[in-house]
Amino acid sequence: MSDDARAYTTFDINTCKRLEIEDRDALQFWSKNFEEATTISTTDFADRMLKKFSDDHKKVVSVLCKHVICCSGDANKKEVSAEEFDKFIRRFGPFNDCIRNAKQVFFHEKKSKNGEVEYELVKWYHGFLEDSKSKILGNPGKFLVREPKEKRKWHLLTVEYSKTFEKDGKKLLARNKKHLIINRKKNLFVWTKKDGKKTGHPSIEVALNEMASGREPINSDMWTAVENQSLYQAASYDYD
Repeated sequence: MSDDARAYTTFDINTCKRLEIEDRDALQFWSKNFEEATTISTTDFADRMLKKFSDDHKKVVSVLCKHVICCSGDANKKEVSAEEFDKFIRRFGPFNDCIRNAKQVFFHEKKSKNGEVEYELVKWYHGFLEDSKSKILGNPGKFLVREPKEKRKWHLLTVEYSKTFEKDGKKLLARNKKHLIINRKKNLFVWTKKDGKKTGHPSIEVALNEMASGREPINSDMWTAVENQSLYQAASYDYD
């Protein structure tokens, strides 16, 4: 029996009841490592997740823990909450498959010069944005994906882009917003087409290309931080 299996045979049921984490394995993982804490540091969270998912790519796990699971557009966010963790597992679970499932959404796979597989974070995911309007209008003709402002909408992502139109002989710029539905049971990303009918596709890239009419993405702050790696070196996230 593995160490993880032995560790999960017993846990404090009263502690677990206080944590609103739906997936049983995810609940046990949180309870075992963080007890009844509802918020912990991203560094501690990443350390535990790296041990749990030691067979997965280290960079992928680290980036997901630092940015995606905490749903943050802030490259310096220091904490992850149990609620954010639960939201991530609801989207990409079950828990034991969550890293693999999320990797297919948030990373592009490519081969390095020496033939090794590398993973690049997508440019379009911005996490929570307090002011998406300025970001959209400041990048005409491009799109971004952010977290919806509505709480507990784990099955939704918001897609926004700018659109040029004419009024009274003047060219104006407006922003358009759409919702992308994550249908975990069918492994589909679902959106509403121009004719009002819903359609779905297993690839989020195909869905976004259709929804944003082929627009290029706005580079997120987290993508810049990850690609520069300066943030991770400063935080001792040595995943090379």
